[in-house]
Amino acid sequence: MTVLVCSECGHRNLLRSRFEARCTECGSEDLEAEDAYDPVERELRCQECGYEVDTSSRDDDWDEEDEQLAHPASVDDPCPICGEALVPAGSLSSVRSLPEYKLAREAARKLHREHTLPGPPYEPRHLADRLGLEVLIGDFRHDGMLAGNSIEIPSGATGVAQRFAIAHEIGHHILRHDGDRTKVEPEANAFASELLVPRAELTAAIAQNSSVAALRKRFGVSRDAMVYALRAAGAINKATR
Repeated sequence: MTVLVCSECGHRNLLRSRFEARCTECGSEDLEAEDAYDPVERELRCQECGYEVDTSSRDDDWDEEDEQLAHPASVDDPCPICGEALVPAGSLSSVRSLPEYKLAREAARKLHREHTLPGPPYEPRHLADRLGLEVLIGDFRHDGMLAGNSIEIPSGATGVAQRFAIAHEIGHHILRHDGDRTKVEPEANAFASELLVPRAELTAAIAQNSSVAALRKRFGVSRDAMVYALRAAGAINKATR
């Protein structure tokens, strides 16, 4: 018996011969012996924003018409959310060094419970005031930074970008971040996403109007931020253009 791996879908096929063989999962004839190459990493993670993808599955509905949201197939493809590099999830050496997304999202939910924020859309600047953080909008040469009890936001950023950046920096403050960017930046992104687009509210909103444009308007976020929230909630296939 021969084990052949489908280059199209990654399915392992147990066949008697590698000749005249088709993938039993997708029908492709593009098969290779399992030991012909180094194992292919199917689970990838973005080093910058924490976006995770299983390359053995595909969001075909999004691939054909929107190149920006194309489903990555390997580490050679950039993250569809922020454009940074994808790395094999298994290459991260220690569980302690991994971003703790659940912890970050729960911290955002806890703030919602404690402060009864009006919205959506939610205004993170009001929350920053309640937390004793001063938001400074100015000619800063960075995308956003927490400096002591101040949040510096560049004036040149769009309104939705400023709101996400403020939420992101609040995340750094609440989660007491200090250290490895590959851990703290994805956590702050997950926090900001949950703060601005709470998962439970997103699910309810999709049931009323699944248009990405309508969802963006409802929660006051950018397209990238909405796609991030949809992917995190496992609802990307429920949304429509």
